[in-house]
Amino acid sequence: MDHRFFLSAIFLVSGTFNVLVVNWANHQQVIGSDGKRHGFQHPVVFTLLMFLGEFLCFVIFKVIRLIASRSENSQIITDLDSILTEEDSTSREFSPLSMLLPAVLDAVASILLFTGLYFTNPTSFQMIRGASTIFAGVFSAIFLNHTLTGRQWLAIFTISCALLDIIYLDVLRVKDEQATLPFTDYKSILTGDLLIIIAEILHGLQYVCEEKQLKTSDVVPLQAAGWQGIFGLVITSLLAICLNFLPSVRPFNDSSRAVFDDWSDLVLALTGKPSLILALIGFAISCASYNFVGVFITMDSSSISRLLVDALRPLFVWMFFWDWNNISPGVIIGFVVLQMGIKLYSQALFLDSYRAIVACWHRACYEDLSSEDAVAPNSPPEETDEQQEGL
Repeated sequence: MDHRFFLSAIFLVSGTFNVLVVNWANHQQVIGSDGKRHGFQHPVVFTLLMFLGEFLCFVIFKVIRLIASRSENSQIITDLDSILTEEDSTSREFSPLSMLLPAVLDAVASILLFTGLYFTNPTSFQMIRGASTIFAGVFSAIFLNHTLTGRQWLAIFTISCALLDIIYLDVLRVKDEQATLPFTDYKSILTGDLLIIIAEILHGLQYVCEEKQLKTSDVVPLQAAGWQGIFGLVITSLLAICLNFLPSVRPFNDSSRAVFDDWSDLVLALTGKPSLILALIGFAISCASYNFVGVFITMDSSSISRLLVDALRPLFVWMFFWDWNNISPGVIIGFVVLQMGIKLYSQALFLDSYRAIVACWHRACYEDLSSEDAVAPNSPPEETDEQQEGL
């Protein structure tokens, strides 16, 4: 099995699990410090857990290095260390500070993403995240000197049309989502969708920065994800202190003290809720694999390839999403147009299929011509040696 297929599968499954866990937690009604019920609106907490998962990559990296350095007679450990550490490469020149800017962008974008997911449904959330392809393409042209062709500009236009269709359908489905969303007015849903788009602008810039840093330093994916997790934990912890005291307006104040992220409510919410605690632990572990594989895909190919794989995630969300009534024909059309735009960005649409069909047709023709039993039509039978001697 191709390792790229295996990594893409892990990337999709872990990313889908993250979305479903956050969506499930958002629907939990917990008792706050004021004695009233509130939704589990803690985007900063999810961001901290995400970076904690990335930090686990750094711990695994150091443990492997330690075991490999103390196991001189173990060929398996030596081979594993050579794969993960790449001692003969230029990874020693890697500067951990190069992951600071991606960590800052990821921290702010993730808080906005988790906030937006609280206001919209998972399928729309995941499809709107396809906007990162637009911004990653534009930023790659600016910072990586990539040239955008006419086909890629057409793809950007196609993706934009699909996103407008998805956002428009979100507004139309407000009345149908009374039981699935905490706020069912169109202003809250539009706010959530706008937050997701802003987050994807930051994510597009983050992916381009990661691609530039990772491809020039050839760093180990575990090490890169680990350092990003360390910086992310520090940055998000500082933001958590600020946002714990930041007064907010509706719909961002669904907490006891009407602040953006109330940590006093978090402690009470986790008390006597083992299922919620297990879900958060699983979320952190899943984020570790998601971000590690994502960094590896970026190093192995490009940031656009990472986005192309992630664009298939709405299919997996639909597979596990329980409310099938929200998947209307308009949503399916928007998803198809979105996939066509993303596919068109990476390569000419239907060109590979056309080339494969033509190649098979030519191959079949050549096999017929080169066959030993092939005889030209209306040609006389060949004479044997005995017949020629008789003549």
